[in-house]
Amino acid sequence: MPRILSNKPNSVTFFDSISNSKITLFYRMPTTEERIAYANSLVTRRGTKIESKIGESRLEYGAKILTGFKEGDFATEEGPFSSDPQSPHYKVDWKKTLRESAQDVIAQLAIHVFDAPLSVDIPDDESVVKTEDPL
Repeated sequence: MPRILSNKPNSVTFFDSISNSKITLFYRMPTTEERIAYANSLVTRRGTKIESKIGESRLEYGAKILTGFKEGDFATEEGPFSSDPQSPHYKVDWKKTLRESAQDVIAQLAIHVFDAPLSVDIPDDESVVKTEDPL
């Protein structure tokens, strides 16, 4: 299957061990400028000190590309809320709520999109050359 190069929304599903359920996030692809800015924001130099800003960068840039989540994946003490303006559970400040209470989810989105969008292909068992252990 080819990678579709378009501006259509993407989705990713993570298993959330806190709720013991799956969470689906919708996001847009970052621009080239955002990818560069994210990479440049991970560390800063102040004189001779180098400071890690990985957590802050993941939260900031993950929130920038986050466009929504699947209905029913999040709730507060008041009940379920939605990122879909057509939903009766729509919450105008849904992204602020996630930034305050589900930073780990936003950070995981940033890791998925900015830090690890590709992986090394693992060969099928048939294509792996097997050698016997001489011992």
